[in-house]
Amino acid sequence: MMDKQYTELSGSAALAYAEVLDNAIAKDVVIGEGFSFISAKRGNGTYWYLQHSLPKPKKQYYLGPDTPELLARIEQQKARWEAGKVDAEVLQKQVAMAIAAGCLHVSYQAYRVLNSVAEAGLFKAGGVLVGSYAFAALGNMLGVSWRKDTTITQDVDFAGSQECMVALPSEPLRDVVMGADVGMLEVPMFNPHSPSTSFHIKGKDFRVDLITPLAGKPKDVQYVKEIKSYAQPVAFLEYLLEDTQKTVLLYRSGVIVNVPNPARYALHKLVVAQRRRATERVKSRKDIAQATQVIACLLDQSPGDLWLALDAASEHPSAKFQKTLHAGIAKLDDELRQPLEAYLEAGM
Repeated sequence: MMDKQYTELSGSAALAYAEVLDNAIAKDVVIGEGFSFISAKRGNGTYWYLQHSLPKPKKQYYLGPDTPELLARIEQQKARWEAGKVDAEVLQKQVAMAIAAGCLHVSYQAYRVLNSVAEAGLFKAGGVLVGSYAFAALGNMLGVSWRKDTTITQDVDFAGSQECMVALPSEPLRDVVMGADVGMLEVPMFNPHSPSTSFHIKGKDFRVDLITPLAGKPKDVQYVKEIKSYAQPVAFLEYLLEDTQKTVLLYRSGVIVNVPNPARYALHKLVVAQRRRATERVKSRKDIAQATQVIACLLDQSPGDLWLALDAASEHPSAKFQKTLHAGIAKLDDELRQPLEAYLEAGM
C-alpha cells in the first residue's frame, strides 16, 4: 500500500484558514500602507499630492489645488485608512492563529515580493502565482499539509499572458520585483543578448521567475505587453491559466493571489516532469511528488475535480500535451494511476 501522501490539518487550522480567506477576500483590506498626502506651495497657491512609497521609488499623483472640498475628501480617505488598519489588525491576528494551528506560511522575502506585486495590481489584473508557492497555498486551501521535502522552496513563479490578464499593472512587473526592497538582482540568461526573466537575492537561495505560455516555436524570452516585461515562454502553461482561483498567502495580514485549480496543477506537474532535461532529475522527482500528493488528496476529497481536469486535458488541442500527460500518469503508483487511467479509457 502506498504511504500516506499528506496529513490532514486539524479542524481548528482548517477553520482558521477559511476565516482568513473569507475575510481577506470580502474586505480586500486597504490600509494605506506606503500612501500619504503631501502639499506643496507654488506661487500663491497650495497643491495636494498623493504619495506612494511602496514599492520604491516614491511616486506622486497630483490631486489638485487646496480647496475645502479636496481637504474633505482627503480627511475621508484618511478615515478609511484608519478603519482599514483595524481590519488589518484583526486579519493579522487571524493569520497568526492559522499559522499557530499548523497552516503553512510564506517567508519574509516571499512576502515582500508578493505583496509588492499584489499592490502593483498584478493579481487583480488576472496574473497567476504558479510553482511551489502555489503548491504550498493549495495545501492550506485543501485543509492538508504536504511533505516537508516538497514544500521547502525559495522560488516564486509569476505567470502572465494576454489570456489571463484582464487589466494592466501600472508599471512593468520587472520593476516591481526589482523594487521590492529585498536586494533583488537580475539572473543572466544563457543567451547574453536576451533580457533577464529571473531575479534573485545575492547570497540567498531565493529566486523569482516571470513566465508566460509558449506560442509558436520555442524561444528564449518573449515580451508580454500585459506585464510590460519579458518572460520565459513555458509550453502548455495555458492549461493552468484557464482555470484559477483566489487564495491568501499567510504572512502579516495576508496576500491575496490567484493560483491554478489544484487538479490542473497536479496534471500539469506530470507533464512538466516528463519534459525536463536529464540534468533536472531532482526537479522532475519533485514535480512527480507534488502531483502525487495533490492527486491522492483529491481522490479522497473531491475526485470530480480530477475528472473535470482530465476532461479539459483531453480537449487540449496539442496531441503532444495529451501524450506527455499519459506518460506522466503511467509513472504514478498503482493506487493513483489506475483510477485516472480507468476514467480516461471510459471516456474514449
